[in-house]
Amino acid sequence: MIKDFKKSKEQLKELAEVLNDFKSEAVQVKLVELLFGNSLEAAPAAAETKPRRPGRPPKEKTAERKVTKRRVSNRPGPSVILNTLVDKNYFSDKRTIGDVVDYCMKMYNYEYKSTDLSGTLAKLAKDGVLKREKNPETNQFEYMNA
Repeated sequence: MIKDFKKSKEQLKELAEVLNDFKSEAVQVKLVELLFGNSLEAAPAAAETKPRRPGRPPKEKTAERKVTKRRVSNRPGPSVILNTLVDKNYFSDKRTIGDVVDYCMKMYNYEYKSTDLSGTLAKLAKDGVLKREKNPETNQFEYMNA
């Protein structure tokens, strides 16, 4: 059986005093598990946890890294290019966001999405640099110099 039973009993009493200093039963259980490993049979806990609901199975981890498409880093940001277009009086005529995207591609060979430019165009309109009106026929905003 257990060699030196009295010594083991004394050690367990000391351990019990230390464990009982912790108020949380969960902390006490974790410490016992760390000390003794999972060799002890788990007694039914007073506060049992709810069983997990079935859900989506976890994704399998693969060794491959996901490759993301990066944009060309030598193009200027939206605010730089739009301020350049304002300075060059590009917005003297009414322009839609699609017109601006096409112009940037044709003249500067910079590829922008309309979502890249929309926030900056709205800010320029709010600041009074540009005027923004909605075209009732196309239901798109048109930008022009203020």
